[in-house]
Amino acid sequence: MADTCPSTRFGADEPAYFRHSQISGMFSQLIAALAAAIEAERDIENGLWSDPSFSHWLKLAEQGWARATDLCRAIIDAPATRPSDVPLQRFTRHFHWTLGCETAAELRIARQVLSGHFDLFSWNGSGPEERRVEQMLARGRQQFDEVCTLDMLNSIEPVTFPEVGSESEPFAA
Repeated sequence: MADTCPSTRFGADEPAYFRHSQISGMFSQLIAALAAAIEAERDIENGLWSDPSFSHWLKLAEQGWARATDLCRAIIDAPATRPSDVPLQRFTRHFHWTLGCETAAELRIARQVLSGHFDLFSWNGSGPEERRVEQMLARGRQQFDEVCTLDMLNSIEPVTFPEVGSESEPFAA
């Protein structure tokens, strides 16, 4: 025989629940798409090109990043219908820009913007909507950090050698 146990704490406000807006719904999908893309990208990083599964992993990664960038563009272009949509759009815009970083300096700036302006990429409150939006933004920040550590954004920059005849110090033998 099974005993019954309520799943909601006593005194909880049952009618209050979270209902997605268009932007928060797409942001939730973006979080899932990023998780899949990050996993596929890590498979590529840790695999060998001669592995028979490599082409499959590469295809999954390309599809994952394409889905993530499509969702980013959709979130950026969608109209904000409530105030909590603004930080979700702002975070998505910054994340989309970060995915396009081509140098270590750009990536460093992207990380500094997110860590230095926490107030722009967060949402506070105690209601169901506020808690859910803050949870989505917190997960987005975690994924941002994960993406920033991937090899695709941390490629080795080419070494530049000084030109002959420049004002560099002469080579000492």
